[in-house]
Amino acid sequence: MSNAAILCTQCGAASATPLSQCAKCGGKNARVCGGCGFQNSLAKNYCDKCGNPISELGPVVAPPPPTAVPGETKEPIPATVVKRIKNENAPAGPAALPAAKLKASEPGAPQGAPLKAPGPALPFAGRQAQDPFASPAVSGDLWAPSLPPVDDRPKPPRWLGPLRRVLTAGFATIAVLAGLIGTWYVGENSKPENAVRAAAVKYLDALRARDYAAAYAQFSDSARKYCTLEEFVATRDTSTWTWSGLQIEHSEPGAMLLKYELNIAGSEPRVDRVLFVDENRKWVRPYSWALMKKVEEAFDKNNADLGLVLAQAAATVNPRDPMARGYLCEAAYYRKSPNDTERQCAAAIELSRVYPSNLSLKSLYHLHAILADTYKNALHKPDLALDQFAQMLAFPNISPADQCEILLARSEAYITLSRPGEALADANRADQLCTRPQDHSYIETIRRKLNAPPQ
Repeated sequence: MSNAAILCTQCGAASATPLSQCAKCGGKNARVCGGCGFQNSLAKNYCDKCGNPISELGPVVAPPPPTAVPGETKEPIPATVVKRIKNENAPAGPAALPAAKLKASEPGAPQGAPLKAPGPALPFAGRQAQDPFASPAVSGDLWAPSLPPVDDRPKPPRWLGPLRRVLTAGFATIAVLAGLIGTWYVGENSKPENAVRAAAVKYLDALRARDYAAAYAQFSDSARKYCTLEEFVATRDTSTWTWSGLQIEHSEPGAMLLKYELNIAGSEPRVDRVLFVDENRKWVRPYSWALMKKVEEAFDKNNADLGLVLAQAAATVNPRDPMARGYLCEAAYYRKSPNDTERQCAAAIELSRVYPSNLSLKSLYHLHAILADTYKNALHKPDLALDQFAQMLAFPNISPADQCEILLARSEAYITLSRPGEALADANRADQLCTRPQDHSYIETIRRKLNAPPQ
């Protein structure tokens, strides 16, 4: 077995123990083969160059001199003074120290080996230079692989991993379901029928609780313009009531009419209705009852001009209010404006079939009479007047005097349309219902026009 020595690769100092760092200069130590002088790692038991055993330490054997290359000078290069440039920014340590004038050899260094400036030995404060060939000094076989660090922390139970995966999947599923439910909820609430139902519930609950400010907040902009909160409160009574069975009765673009069962203390339940309209994508109440009371008061005081202005305002607040249209119809009739009369009367009658109002049967009958007279005498449309006469005769509990008037007017329309048979039939029927002498005289005039025999 060949002897080997542990030498510093920087200053050439020998070490009696396999330390990775030179105790003199802090340089790297190597296991130098005694046979060939090759510098091996401290962990090696055999020389990497010649293969001789180098596990035992012995006297230092200098490596053989380098082989001369033909053509080169065989004179050794003289060692001269080596100066190092001081680096002001270099970190403190052996490599950064300034070098003094060095000799060509140091005591204890192998002959013929190149020398490096050793520098003074400085303490490393517990830090050792890192050597990629060095291994920690351990007892036993240097070829034994190093063991991984032991983790003495308690390991979680095996069932915890699957449980975490199940919980993670569960939370992800819940998040997805929550997102789907949220999307569905927003979609459902954005539907017009659901949105208007929610608005109606909020409004009726506010009225029932006498929270009139909350109910007033649901008015349309034009409704609040023509009605103050105080005027709205003045239209309410103090009766105790409840509601139930809310449902949509009629729907059209921009408006929905809802009906519900109204239960007033001490009274029989009855069906009531509430209208909501779409205003800037929000369902609001076009409340005009307080304004309509002012219209009635104006007409009762024979102030037709003021009544007309207020009726126009009421129709602006709620264009679907049959009563407001009815007042506009009557005002146009008295102003002798047949086109406006036709438009407003027809609208009032048509709206009354769908939307609730305070129009009585007598008021509706009056609107039909105005429209029939306008068609027959002002617009000269006797065929359209015939339909109005028929609807008037269909009213319940119509008096004989009213029937007499309708039949005589319709007989005249038939004559204008050259339908003598139907004109004579109405005249003969009116003769049985009319009681005034002037009516009977007029009936005889009709018979003569029709060349009918006297009765």
